[in-house]
This record gives sequence, C-alpha cells and structure tokens, in this order.
Amino acid sequence: MVAAACAPGAGPPTAIGDADEETVLDLAEPPDASSGPGDVGAAEFTLDEAPAPEADLPPSASVETDQLDLPEQPARSFTIVGGGDILPHMAVIDRAAQYGAESGEAYYFRPMFAEIAPHLQAADLAVCHLEVPLSPDNAELYGGGDVRTATNQPLFLSPYQLADAIADAGFDTCSTAHNHSLDGGVEGLVGTLDALDRVGVAHAGTARTRAESAATTLLEVAGVTVAHLSSTYGINDVPMPEDGAWMVDVTDHDAILAEADRARDAGAEFVVLSLHQGREYHVEPSEAQRDNAEVLLADGGVDLIIGHHAHVVQPIERVHDRVTAHGVGNLLSNMHAEFTGPNSQDGILAHFEVTETEPGSFEVTDVGYVPLWVDRSRHLVVDVGTALAEDRHPQLRAELTASWERTLDAVDRDGASAWGVAPLTGPADDGRR
Repeated sequence: MVAAACAPGAGPPTAIGDADEETVLDLAEPPDASSGPGDVGAAEFTLDEAPAPEADLPPSASVETDQLDLPEQPARSFTIVGGGDILPHMAVIDRAAQYGAESGEAYYFRPMFAEIAPHLQAADLAVCHLEVPLSPDNAELYGGGDVRTATNQPLFLSPYQLADAIADAGFDTCSTAHNHSLDGGVEGLVGTLDALDRVGVAHAGTARTRAESAATTLLEVAGVTVAHLSSTYGINDVPMPEDGAWMVDVTDHDAILAEADRARDAGAEFVVLSLHQGREYHVEPSEAQRDNAEVLLADGGVDLIIGHHAHVVQPIERVHDRVTAHGVGNLLSNMHAEFTGPNSQDGILAHFEVTETEPGSFEVTDVGYVPLWVDRSRHLVVDVGTALAEDRHPQLRAELTASWERTLDAVDRDGASAWGVAPLTGPADDGRR
C-alpha cells in the first residue's frame, strides 16, 4: 500500500517553478472506525481520584532502567521495482483494440502485463516509465509510423485506457518526463496526468500548473517517505508552450539537486530519480549518462537512478556507494530486430532492496532483476527466466534463450555480478541467485 502526496516547492525559482499550495492524493487505508479521535481505551481518571497504593517491593525487585536489556528495533526496509519504456506503437494499440473486442472494451492493455504483474504487486513500490502521452478522448491516436515532426521524429499518443492497465498491473507511480511528453500537445500532457489521477497512480516529471511543477511527489512506502523525481534530456523538436517551460522537467543537475534538497526538507528519507537519458540502441552508457550518475549520486543528492530511453538493457553500476541502472530497456513496444536490433525487445524489472543503515539513513543494499522480452506475436511482456525454467513458451525457447544471454551480458557489462547483482528468475544452474 502506497500513499502519495506532493510537497510544495521552496527557495528561488528554477525551471520547475515555485509552489504555493499542497495537493494530496491519499491512497492509504482508512482508520479503524471502532476507534474515535484520541481514543486511548475505556479507562478514565480525574485529578481528584487518589492514586492506588504502591506495592512494597523487595530490594531485589528494584531494577535500574539503564540495566534493562531492551531488544533493538529492526531496521526499516522496503523494495522498489523499476520497469522500462512503455511505448505503444500502432501495432500495440491495434492489439489492445483486438483484446478489447474480446473483452467488451475499446482498448484493453491488461493482458500485456499479466505475466509480470506478480512481480510488481509483490514490491513495496513499483515505478513505471510511461513514455507516451495519453489522449483525453481517443479522438486521435498515433504510435510512430508516418506521424512525425518536421525533423522526422515519430509522434506518440495512446488511448487513455492504458492507465487502467498500468494500475491493474500494480504500478504505484509513473515518470512522465521524456522526449515525447508534448507529442499530444498540452491536451495530451494534461490528459496523461488526469488519467493517472483517475486510476490512483502517482506521477512525476510533468505538470498541469506552475504549483504542480514545483511540488515533489512523496510516497509513503512501508513506513518510509520516498520522493520520486523525473526528468528528460529534451522533448524532440515539439515546441514548448509560451511561458510553459515548467510543464516538463528538463535535465539540469542543479535543478535536480535542488529538488532533492526540497524533498528531504519536506520529509523524504530516500530519493529515486527516473532519468530519460543516453543514446538509443547503445548498450554502453554515454559519457553524459556517466556524468549524470557521478554528479547526481554524490552525497546529499539522489539515492537511486533508474534510466530510460536507450530502448536496450544497459549496465547496473555503483557510483558513490549508490546505484544507477543506466537503462532498463523496453517494457512494452513494437521494436524488433529488423529495424532496431534484437535487444530492443529486451528489458528488465530492476529490483532494489533498500535498508535503513542508521537512523533516518537509507541505502540500496541488494540489487537483482527480472529479464523480460516482448512477444510481438501477441504483444505480451514475458518473464524470460520463469518461461525458460518452466518451459512456458516452448515455441519461443530459442528467442528467449538468446534474450536471456543478451540481458545478463548487458547488466554485467561493468561487473555488477561481482557485488551480487543477479537475475531473480531463471534456470537454477544458469546464473540465478
């Protein structure tokens, strides 16, 4: 169970504006109706009542408080799962319409996430990257192809029903800052956040108002306050609305670090940054990605980076004793070997165990991942390790085996296995922890 709130901004104006109000989305369970405000039980007393006589204790019963052997409180901990790019091309949208015809809905994306839903729902915090705007009315939809900008960049605008599938799968929050944030204009940006609000999924990276742009997304996760930040290297060549630079968080180190500071001032104990970065289809992180990690993961900054945009799996690395997953690949798209390389069908659910190492201080103490592959014949996200171990998709075994090997090689490119990073599913004799 995750409760979300937005902490108002403070300090000098930045690219993400100033806030003058607080918005709260409370997803927590209601209190027990059997206890009223201030209820401390049935016993009452008044100042006029005489105290009960004290029992005479023998000397041996007198114990100094500092001699008591009190049990230590267990360290607080929680888990985060981060998924890759959700980028429906028209083939994916058409498949959702096909599933919808069978289920009675216009667009039905839920089957696509069914195989990974248990992993998402088991995590304390599941973070998605929604790399498309959602149409408020589905009057116009596009997913790449012939719909492009003046400089030939593909445009994306997906059905609002995608938000229902994201929530149903188990995602708690989505990053929405990416190079396609304004592909549907202001209406698409607003429609995206409205749709996520409707299904109870928090969001970070884009905003409908100046106040919202300066408010940091705070999530109550297993008793720990976690901040979710999101930013992108840019928005292609789609023009930013006049006086609307605050609508999309564009990556700036000083602005991100300032937001992390404001989040901590507002009570955040751990800061997660979803970062749209890097070079498409390159397994090796770019110099800019390395620099982002070096600067943003320094002391007092961000605690964890989950990277997107490369559309292929990239290494997981420790920097300043913190963790960056440079690129977690695609979660759902129609990319494939013929145009973008076979590894553009690969992805991971990155899994992070976060533990309180001293009071109020949290670190990523364990990292694992679930290798994924998109089955384009049905547009289903496949848990590769489980499929291989249980022979779930025998007709796909060769492709799944190749995907498994690519993903393990990519994650370990910087030697992550040496400090314990390993797949969480898969054949027991093939690299599985």
